[in-house]
Amino acid sequence: MTDFRVWIGPEPFDPAESPAAAAALAPAKKAVLVQFRASLNEPDAARVKAAYGVRLDRFVPNFSFLERVDDDTAARLRADFLVRACVPLDPALRLASWIPAGVTPLDLIATLFDDADSAAVAAALGALGARNVVLTDNRAFGGSQYADFTLDDRAKLPLVAAIDELVLVEPVPEREVTDVPAAQVLQSGVAGLNTTPIWDHDLHGEGQVIGLIDKGHLDLNHCFFNDPDEAKAGKDHRKVLAMFDQNTPDVTEHFMFVAGIVAGNSLAQNGTHEHRGGAWAAKLVCRSLDDLFPPIGLKMEGILQRGKELGAAIHTNSWGGVIPRYNTDAVGADKFSFDNEEHVVIAAAANTTDRGTGNGAPGIAKNVLCVAASQGPPDQMKSGSGKPGPTTDGRRKPDLMAVGNGIQSASLKRDSTALYCDTGPYFKNPDLAATSWATPNAAAAAALVRQYFKEGWYPLGEKRDDRRIDPTGALIRAVLLNSTTNMTGVAGYPSDVEGWGQIQLDRTLVFKDGRRRRLLVNDIRNNAGLEQGTSASRLFIAGDDHEQLKITLVWTDPPAAESATRPTRNVLKLTARDPRGITFLGNDFDTTAGESREGGTGPEDRLNTVQMIVVDRPFKGPWIITVSGTVVFGNQGYALVVTGA
Repeated sequence: MTDFRVWIGPEPFDPAESPAAAAALAPAKKAVLVQFRASLNEPDAARVKAAYGVRLDRFVPNFSFLERVDDDTAARLRADFLVRACVPLDPALRLASWIPAGVTPLDLIATLFDDADSAAVAAALGALGARNVVLTDNRAFGGSQYADFTLDDRAKLPLVAAIDELVLVEPVPEREVTDVPAAQVLQSGVAGLNTTPIWDHDLHGEGQVIGLIDKGHLDLNHCFFNDPDEAKAGKDHRKVLAMFDQNTPDVTEHFMFVAGIVAGNSLAQNGTHEHRGGAWAAKLVCRSLDDLFPPIGLKMEGILQRGKELGAAIHTNSWGGVIPRYNTDAVGADKFSFDNEEHVVIAAAANTTDRGTGNGAPGIAKNVLCVAASQGPPDQMKSGSGKPGPTTDGRRKPDLMAVGNGIQSASLKRDSTALYCDTGPYFKNPDLAATSWATPNAAAAAALVRQYFKEGWYPLGEKRDDRRIDPTGALIRAVLLNSTTNMTGVAGYPSDVEGWGQIQLDRTLVFKDGRRRRLLVNDIRNNAGLEQGTSASRLFIAGDDHEQLKITLVWTDPPAAESATRPTRNVLKLTARDPRGITFLGNDFDTTAGESREGGTGPEDRLNTVQMIVVDRPFKGPWIITVSGTVVFGNQGYALVVTGA
């Protein structure tokens, strides 16, 4: 039986049974919830957009979209054979459930519909007593219009919600930074001599640009980031291509430490400094976290877009929201990721000791890789820091772990005007295990994965110019997730603590070195993706029943509406059939044994955009993997990664 409940507001409801279903609208455009009878394919979506002038860009499960239409258009929509319901949006659903009770004044941010008159919204807010109203427009970056404001009288919230040009009103996100041998562990699982198999193949981040958003800025006098020929960041700088607002004297220890972990490299000890970054040959584009707030107010999709314009394809964020909700930051990260298929956004899980009750945005966005911290070697198989999941809507976050303890990186020498090269543990707490340190390690690993495909190492394990490919962000995320190992110091696998485990790149990035483990990938763009009810299969031969078989499916899902309480839109299904005819289902695990259950009879996962099948002793012979489009609006691309013998 089809579930037509709409996941918006405090409780899901059926819009066809809503008392407002037959209500008339005023002649001016009003917000409505349009629900379809099933997922729309591309031709149907195109017809509906052309016939009614709707956008179909603010999705609310199940089968629904937020739109602004006039009374005549609403009536015509209700008469369309594809439409199940078209009801006015209850103004109360514009107020985020996480607006804190008993707090005044309230610092709020309102998301506006794209066709809203922002000046009229500002005037309406002012008439209600709102102050410090700041309008920002991120539509040029693929985002929305926003109004930040302060409201002294919370009794006016229902009147604010009655402004029909608003999508959602929520608290301004509180964004907090989440305060080696780590690179060796990321590559091989252990620390010590001869434990950097990825670096050993000359993959150090060459040709890669990493966008870094953090609190403050870098000190370009540090040897990890300086260029003797360029005093300021720019396109000719050997390490830092851009450092927005670089004249602001707000250099911070946290920014320095994070940047050093991901890409720090001293010219004097090129590629040999003992505390160099995991992708030490990569370049950086730096942005202050404060730019997300007024007066700059770029918001998440805008700040990521600016990094993209300067060449960044990996975007790392060692910070997160205090409120564990799918909010404006999450929507922006998901929208950017979907609109820019070759990009990867990585963000920190909340530290165990951080404020808040769970992980916040952007880490909990559907298309963002959320990273928790493991201990440093030799305890890298133990959890170091990170709030456990799941998200409030039941998705698995964090996604994986990287080393976040025992790190030494760039240290800030305040008021220095000369070149210096100080490194060491983080000054505030040398023993600190932090997701802030794990996240740039994961970003460095992502840069190495991207370089692997860009330089043509796949599929033969040797560098070939005729094999170069541009990997999607979904493929990079899938490779990182496929490389993970079960954390022996954490109970259950997968789990809400470790996600899918510790990154170990040499389990997935294979080279022509005689090992039996091999890599197969399918990287399918959205324009060639699955439609509703279609599927794609791949056959491969398992050649060794002693080599673990791991199958990973990842897709980049379109964003949900800001007010959706269950954000997953498109649902894919992963199955595998072994030579005996036994089926395995994605994410159907015996968590005690740490591998997939035989039979594939478990409930289908309709929430997560990551699915996995793990078989420790696969039967030798032909296996068939199938990816199916269970619920798909339009087309949905995906990345499939298979490793084993």
